[in-house]
Amino acid sequence: MKPNLKLEINIQADVDNCIYNVKNQSKVVPDFLDKFLPLNLQHLLGGEPSSIKRTRIIQEYTEHIYSANADSIEGDVGDTKECWEKVEDKFYKLVNGVFQDYSWPDGEYVGTASIFRMYPRNIKNKTFYFPAQKTRLGSLGIIAHEMLHFIFFDFIKNKYGLGEKSKIKGKSPEYVWQVSETFNNVIENWEPYKEIFSEEPRPYAGCKKMLEVMEQQWKEKQDINFFLDQWFL
Repeated sequence: MKPNLKLEINIQADVDNCIYNVKNQSKVVPDFLDKFLPLNLQHLLGGEPSSIKRTRIIQEYTEHIYSANADSIEGDVGDTKECWEKVEDKFYKLVNGVFQDYSWPDGEYVGTASIFRMYPRNIKNKTFYFPAQKTRLGSLGIIAHEMLHFIFFDFIKNKYGLGEKSKIKGKSPEYVWQVSETFNNVIENWEPYKEIFSEEPRPYAGCKKMLEVMEQQWKEKQDINFFLDQWFL
């Protein structure tokens, strides 16, 4: 099965993305906005300006960047779409094999280009962001990373009754998220995956020991049910 993925430029969605993260994410991950905002918007991290002024600044800044770089952004996003079309069938075939032909969740998946420096996702809405302009990390790896998350979280919801923010007794409050990120790194470091994507995967900085154990488990037995049972049962 091949999911219905749309890659788009949506300036207002990117504005709303920034407004939401400036308002909310600093409360959850203190250094998130340092990485998310470009240097010339770092002043928004202080107590001033007011939320109304901050919203106006973000709106005007985002619209200006898209206007000033319209040709390059349209060109880069167009290149991303073309490059994704060349690899998507191989990627979905690999993922379908990993998840033993488990069906992708129904509905449209939407990837929106972003001028900001972090690319959040919404598992419930099947939306995520990817770079509007060429970056060191590369857009294809980010798209594939988020698509992996969508099928992973649907799989564990149906098999274990777990969601992205579920808590497991005796484990870190972020355990499920940590397992998901580490699992992605295992797949991204796997040779069949690396044959599809030439970009270096985004490393997950946490849980080095978890990654070492997972990679060994996956190397020994590539069975998603047996593999995830080790972490969720």
